[in-house]
Amino acid sequence: MNCRFATLITLLILLSTALLTALRGDEIGDQVNARVVDGVAITEGVIRVRRRHENDMDFSKYNPFYWEGRRAWFKVEDYTPRGEKKMVFTLRTEWPQDYTPNRGADFSAIYKGDPLGDETGRSKFAMNTRMRHLGGFTHFEQELGELSFRQNPEDLKVGKQLTFEFRFFNTESHPGWAKQKKHNPHNLFAYYSEFFRIKIGEPGLLIDNFESPTDPASAKSYAGGRTTIPTVRVEPWAALQQHALNLKPENAQAFLSGRAWFHTDMVSGKHLSDPADDKPSIFFDEMQAARKGLAGEAYNTWSCNSCHIHNAGALLPALGEPVHTTVLRLADPDSPHGKQLQTDGSGREGTVTIGRYETHEVTLEDGTAVELSKPIFLIAGARAVEVSPRTPPAIIGAGLLEAVPDETIVGLAKFSSGEIRRVGNKIGRFGWKAGQPTVNDQNRSALLEDMGVVKLGPSAMVELEAYVSLLGVPPRTNPRRPDVVLGEKIFFDLNCQQCHSPSLRTGKSRFPELSEQTIHPFTDLLLHDMGEGLSDGSSSPLASKWRTAPLWALKNKRHAADDQVGRFRSGDIQVTYLDTQKAANQNPIQLLHDGRARSLAEAILWHGGEAGGSVKAYKALSQKERSLLESYLWDL
Repeated sequence: MNCRFATLITLLILLSTALLTALRGDEIGDQVNARVVDGVAITEGVIRVRRRHENDMDFSKYNPFYWEGRRAWFKVEDYTPRGEKKMVFTLRTEWPQDYTPNRGADFSAIYKGDPLGDETGRSKFAMNTRMRHLGGFTHFEQELGELSFRQNPEDLKVGKQLTFEFRFFNTESHPGWAKQKKHNPHNLFAYYSEFFRIKIGEPGLLIDNFESPTDPASAKSYAGGRTTIPTVRVEPWAALQQHALNLKPENAQAFLSGRAWFHTDMVSGKHLSDPADDKPSIFFDEMQAARKGLAGEAYNTWSCNSCHIHNAGALLPALGEPVHTTVLRLADPDSPHGKQLQTDGSGREGTVTIGRYETHEVTLEDGTAVELSKPIFLIAGARAVEVSPRTPPAIIGAGLLEAVPDETIVGLAKFSSGEIRRVGNKIGRFGWKAGQPTVNDQNRSALLEDMGVVKLGPSAMVELEAYVSLLGVPPRTNPRRPDVVLGEKIFFDLNCQQCHSPSLRTGKSRFPELSEQTIHPFTDLLLHDMGEGLSDGSSSPLASKWRTAPLWALKNKRHAADDQVGRFRSGDIQVTYLDTQKAANQNPIQLLHDGRARSLAEAILWHGGEAGGSVKAYKALSQKERSLLESYLWDL
């Protein structure tokens, strides 16, 4: 298939997707927590309590006992579509809000701050008030009526974006508080919510506009449809760890409990917090005992988050250091080591290190030389076997990819050289070789193959599935910036979109949050032959075939590689997002199945096989054009 014809076909597919979107919902996705009833615009949402305001350090962290008693929900009833000057905000909390007797929860609205201001300026609101207590110290209300509209005529105008926040003060007289505080002295009673954004007169939550905080973001910013997380500012390394913005209340607890499983050390039973958590989470003794010893005698790693650092991947270790988080899949079906070489535990099967890097140079048409390198893995203590190295991929958007209808993938395969991998009677979607068809299948495989966990209870598997499925996708931040727009054109000119399909539409999912969403994952979920250079060296018929890697959140995967804990300490009120974003943009990145590519240029130049034409065209680009292309890719 020539480049021009392939591009035409892809554009026709995208136009068809756009038409179906117009017929079935808006260009972002159906809303499950928003509706209009009797002319009242109703918006609901789930709150994950935060230690600090949105534009401060510690906003993105999960606080101690996040899985227990910390849920909260809100509802906005906007009467302006009926011509009334009235908005009612209702808050419900799981933990009673009576730390100071009769205080309850606080409410702020009409954002007047500057994300780059001082501590007070970053979280400044025109309206700050105590909510009216409705009952049980878990039910509160705040009304913006005629007086509020008269005092703030421009800010409360129909069509304007309204930003608001809640603040919590958990009572210490609650029966569970003393137990929590005794077990973990880091326990906290005061919290904040996220900043929430709505458009007055319409139902539904909006996301942060990175370019202009007081204006609604463009539809292109919603990379994960309505699941897109609202903001990524001060702690960019945590962008892959946030819940879907449209998370429904009935799924909130499963998501939080699932995260606790994701952070469980399957050997010791302890909770493994992130390196930057200065107030770590600690399981109660009975919880730790129930989780202890779930790993087998042989494994590669002992928890989900020890491979998927900040829900991304893990960098390769230095030469000579043991390799655990990059696993070696075994191509020989008769291998005594099973499907994967286990490198840790009392029954470990061998030791893996990187002995050296094999390098060669590729010269572009303008004379630029790019060094390509490939890690050479050494195995000691195990029988000689054919291996296929696999680095851990980022896990965000998995539930959305599972919700893409089979017929969509079949349709994409008809117009490209991509290959559907069948797993039983299902289409494979996950893993470097598309070897798993569902999130649950992928979870089970990782638990067994990576950690030696033979079985988790049914409720644990349900919770783990909810967590992985309902993680929100980070937004694009500068889709309208001139260099990004020019880079997008180059992406299409190179015909990259033939495999890295920019837009897909989900179908029905058991999670309503994921249904009928327009998403931008930049994958077709098909296997493609990438040529001898990317072959894993095995005799398998799939040796040079790889599932198209999703490109969404590429910048966030880089940011997740290092949380800069030594540079940006927790609680530092002087830090702004300009500081942290600049630092995170310098984090190392390792791309492709074995982490060999240290840059976007390297990753592109390793492509061969079906991508040979695109690589040839890339080599002919000028330095400026390559820079524009990278601006686009780093914005995804």
